[in-house]
Amino acid sequence: MLFRSLLETAIAIPVLLAVTVALVWVASLGATYVRALDAAQTAARQVARGADLPAGEGLSVSVAGGLARAVVIRPVRVPLPVFDRLSVDVTAEASALVEFGVLP
Repeated sequence: MLFRSLLETAIAIPVLLAVTVALVWVASLGATYVRALDAAQTAARQVARGADLPAGEGLSVSVAGGLARAVVIRPVRVPLPVFDRLSVDVTAEASALVEFGVLP
C-alpha cells in the first residue's frame, strides 16, 4: 500500500508542476497583451495628433480615411528551457480619429 501512494505522489508532482508552469505562461500572455494594447493606443493617439513615430520593432502605424491605426506585435516565449524556440506572437491594435487640421 505504501508503494502505491508513493507512486501516485511521484506521478502527481510533475503533473502539478506542469499545470503551474502553463498557468504562469497564460498569465504572462495576458500581461503582454495589456502592455501591447497600451503601446498601440499610445502610438495611434500620437499619430492622430500629427507626431512622427520612429519605426520600431513590432510596431506598424498607418493613416487612412481619417483614422490612425497602430499595430503592435510582441513575441512571448514558453518559460521552459526545453521549449526554448517555441513562442507565440501577441498582437494588439488600436485606432484613433485624426484630429482636425492634421491631415495633409
